[in-house]
Amino acid sequence: MILDITGKLIQKLDIQSGENARGPWSIQNAIIETIEQYPRKICISFGGERIGDLEKITLGDKITISVNIDSREFNGKWYTTVRAWRVQSSDEKSNQQPATASQPTDNYQAVPSPTVNDFVDNSEEEIDDLPF
Repeated sequence: MILDITGKLIQKLDIQSGENARGPWSIQNAIIETIEQYPRKICISFGGERIGDLEKITLGDKITISVNIDSREFNGKWYTTVRAWRVQSSDEKSNQQPATASQPTDNYQAVPSPTVNDFVDNSEEEIDDLPF
């Protein structure tokens, strides 16, 4: 599941690191408070290169984070992780130009709207189309 979450960075937790069979790893969690009528706090994980993205953001900044939500089972218990894969500050998002609608070309011709007279049969010939 992929979602975009917009909120305010309220806390950065310490970097955790270790090594497993695939090599060294590091992860940093951050707490984001959503901007809505009833704000929610969400713990989002930043792994590997994304830790550098988190370092560029200061506490209180309004950001939009694209996340993947993943659950896994371990010893009969389920654990859910919210992982960031893209971070955008609100300044970056507002600086992007909105897509403009294309303008009609010169060979564009307007089609006239039908009028009531287009639907009225003015022919004097009466056709009997009854089956009996």
